[in-house]
Parts: sequence; C-alpha cells; structure tokens
Amino acid sequence: MKRIRQYVGLVGIASLVLCMTGCALFNWNTPVFCLSLHREVRRNAFAPETALIQPVYDVMGRNEHIVSRFPIVDSSCFGDAELVRGDNGKWGLRMKLDRKGMGLWRQATGEYGNQTMVILLDGYFCGTMMIPPYDESGILMLPPLWSEMEARRIASHVASNYRKTNK
Repeated sequence: MKRIRQYVGLVGIASLVLCMTGCALFNWNTPVFCLSLHREVRRNAFAPETALIQPVYDVMGRNEHIVSRFPIVDSSCFGDAELVRGDNGKWGLRMKLDRKGMGLWRQATGEYGNQTMVILLDGYFCGTMMIPPYDESGILMLPPLWSEMEARRIASHVASNYRKTNK
C-alpha cells in the first residue's frame, strides 16, 4: 500500500511538472493564421544573393513565387474580417484596415498599382491578386481562395492577431 501511495504521489508530481512545463513552453500569445501581403517581384530584378527578396511556397512545397521580404500590409494592420462567398465556391475575406494599414495601403497602391501581390498565410503561399486602386473605405478585399472552414478559422483569429502584434 505504501508503494502505491509513493507511486501515485510521483505520478501526480510528474504530471504537475509536465503540465507546468508544457504551459510555459506553449506560448498562448503567439499569433496564428497570420496574413501578409507581399509584392511579387522578378528574381533577376535584384542583385544575386540579395536579402530583399525571398521565395515562398505553398504548404506542399510547390508553387514557388518570389516576393519582397517585407510585406505591404500584414496582420498588424487588420482590425476585423468578414467572410465573402466567391463565384468559384470558395470564400474570400473583407479585411478592415486600421489607420496605419490605410497609410501603407495608400502608398503601395500609388507605387505598385496594378502589380501582382502574393497572399501568404503564416508564411505559406495562398494565392495572388492584382493590387487594386486605393479607395478611402479602409476595406481590402482578399479574393476567394479558401474553403468556408479555412476562411472562418482565419477570420476568427484576425482580432486577436491584431492585438498580439500591436502590443
């Protein structure tokens, strides 16, 4: 009986230590499902071995695109998102830009208007779109690229990602 109590006590302590370590290692404040929009560039438009551009791929490691390393706008600029059903049966996102995002977007549309922009989710390629003309609404429409479940999951993290990236 004494051995059983010791065993139960050790298991309890081990479980407590494991739980505390796991909670400390898993950072609940890390943003997930982060969107970033990058300008697509030609590889040969920059000097070889430059750090200003980078290749990005889809989650399967295919579909390479070369993008500017620095995003035009990202999750730190999106305060809210709404789902929008596309004609292709997929879902897009209607992103609400904050004040900083509107300024960055205004600059990007003036400088890079009608160029291709690459949409990344957590650093992985999702799709492309043309940079549309600037409008004062503060709304940025991302094309229908996702299933409804994927779009809902992304949209559900927009507000918390905004808070986490703007601490």
